[in-house]
Amino acid sequence: MLSLPRPLLIWGALHLLLWSLIPALSTTCLPLDTVEAIMWGNAWEWGYDKHPPLSAWVAKFFFEIGRDLGLYFLSALCVVIAGFGIYRIARLHHLSPARATMAVLVLELIYYYQYISIEFNVNILQLPFWAWGWYCGIRAARPHDRTQWLHWLGLGLCIGLGALTKYLAVWLLIPLFAYWLRRGQLIQVLKSPGLYLAALTSALLFLPHLLWMHEHEYMTLTYGMKRADGESASFLTRHLWYPVEYILSQGGILIPALIVFFCGRSTEQSSDDDTKGLDGLAWGGLLFLGALSLLFGIRPVTMWASPMPLALGLWGVSAFRIPEQSKSAQRSALIMGSLGLLAIIIVYGLAPFYKGKPEKLNYPGQTLASLAEQAWYNQTNHAPLQYVIGKEWEGAIVATYAKERPKLMIRANLERSPYLTDELVQQHGALIIWEKSRKAHDGRNPGLAKRYPDLQKRFPHIKVLDDLIIDWPHWKDGLQGRFGLALIPPHQN
Repeated sequence: MLSLPRPLLIWGALHLLLWSLIPALSTTCLPLDTVEAIMWGNAWEWGYDKHPPLSAWVAKFFFEIGRDLGLYFLSALCVVIAGFGIYRIARLHHLSPARATMAVLVLELIYYYQYISIEFNVNILQLPFWAWGWYCGIRAARPHDRTQWLHWLGLGLCIGLGALTKYLAVWLLIPLFAYWLRRGQLIQVLKSPGLYLAALTSALLFLPHLLWMHEHEYMTLTYGMKRADGESASFLTRHLWYPVEYILSQGGILIPALIVFFCGRSTEQSSDDDTKGLDGLAWGGLLFLGALSLLFGIRPVTMWASPMPLALGLWGVSAFRIPEQSKSAQRSALIMGSLGLLAIIIVYGLAPFYKGKPEKLNYPGQTLASLAEQAWYNQTNHAPLQYVIGKEWEGAIVATYAKERPKLMIRANLERSPYLTDELVQQHGALIIWEKSRKAHDGRNPGLAKRYPDLQKRFPHIKVLDDLIIDWPHWKDGLQGRFGLALIPPHQN
């Protein structure tokens, strides 16, 4: 039974409240990855050009319920659910409720789980699957546990749903295998039929997406390999600098938590510890990714590691013997969480008063979508707007905020938009949008032919419309942006 202490519930409630409301009040448009996910969700598919489908489906659902606030709430909810999983792991290892709660509060010290977490994407959605997958794996490997089979099934569900979010979620097994190895359970686990039940469960969940991948030439894998590609760099750069760069980036992110552990350490041995293996859980994934970079010369994207330090608090509280009555972790979590929220307010909420160029989260998202949609209606006698052509930013904004939720042909590229065909666009028409300049009167005026040179040949009846000139919300000097519009008229029966 999931019993949680009052301090942990207060943390969960405050995290949900503050990390939902403050970003929603400080921004005028959702982040890039978030509008991209909602845009994908407009086309219910078993996969998209970059990722498996689950993040798109979930983003679409929460946006339809709660608009921008719903997506910020969703991001905070992923962190909180993962935190509860970490608490349950701590209690499995006999940490007291107070020390287990401290292990969760450490999440507020880590960049992945506060400032950057407002951008809902595949990295954020996989957090609960990692934390609860670890919990299920740890429970399943314990002898004489009557719920072993249920927890093996839970592990399979977490792996399968995680893989439907992002393929790297399968790597949650690496820290788990390190944990089992450190506790002398690995051979027993490998012999257990439960592990293969978990594998079968995850494979069955993943199968529809695998069939989709085969049908679409494994396009999501191609995207992932391109992001990690370091072939053009020298051998030393790939096998020396890339690992060093990775270590420095992860070290910088984890330094606040490590400082708190060091400053709050105690020399007294805690009587409640049964924590062997938590070092493997905390560091196994991070070290494995670094080793891959060193051996194969890949360049890890910083955010790939976002779920891996979830167990850092478990390791730190036990390894540094943080006392049960220590207030340093609580104060540090409060300070770092507050600094993260303050940074959101300064970087985005106050940006119109001191920045010369708007950030993406300062975009007039709803206004841009509304005016673009109205321009379509005016030109087509209110024909339904089913398709938009544009980049995965301004095009996705229209696909997200327009009332009809049109599907996006990403960068006019059918390979990236497998749910569309030129024939469908010819029949139903499409609105084309592109950003010309974030400063409307700076002389930059790239036309349609420059942005999408092949569209005129594919759709000879394209009509270029007047530019949209839109005020940036709350900007101190009346700054305006310029957006190009064109349309492919729907076929007249």
